Amino acid sequence: MDAGKKSLLTLLAIFLAPVVLGTIVFFNLDNLGISKGSVNYGTLIQPAFPARVDGLMKDGLPALKEQSLSKKWTMLYIETGRCKQFCLDRLLLMKRVRLLMNEQMRRVRTVFVSNKEVTNHINKEDNKDLVTAQVELPTSTFLKQFPKLEQRPIYLLDPLGNLMMYYPQDKPNAKKMIKDLKKLLKYSRLG
Repeated sequence: MDAGKKSLLTLLAIFLAPVVLGTIVFFNLDNLGISKGSVNYGTLIQPAFPARVDGLMKDGLPALKEQSLSKKWTMLYIETGRCKQFCLDRLLLMKRVRLLMNEQMRRVRTVFVSNKEVTNHINKEDNKDLVTAQVELPTSTFLKQFPKLEQRPIYLLDPLGNLMMYYPQDKPNAKKMIKDLKKLLKYSRLG
């Protein structure tokens, strides 16, 4: 083989080898024990599913309808006990995240669900934009649809009313939550 053909083949090998090697590794990540990872901070619920609101009340009347969980992105917190400091911190975090969304905050709603006694003691003046709903604890079928409820996460519902992500961390990072939300709002024209 002459020198020109050798140079051409060497040049092709140099440029094609990384592409071929990258393709082989990508399609065999599981076999190689490499996780693909994700770019979101929250835990995705796969597949996302429509949240049912049966059993949610407000002053003896149905508090929310399936349609009212749609149209906006919804951060939802459920308290199954008394609303002590952990609960108040969660509500404050949701409020901050929503406010820090700046011009996008109109696309985000915050909802708090607990029993009647707890929701009635939430300071309405400090939480003007917080939607509260009451549920019979612990017998409500509403609660059974939420994963990891014992960890007391903040749930995220999309504008179609689908439960799609949750934040189970003890002290969720507001900046990372905002990053998740901004990314979702950027690519979604809904809400």
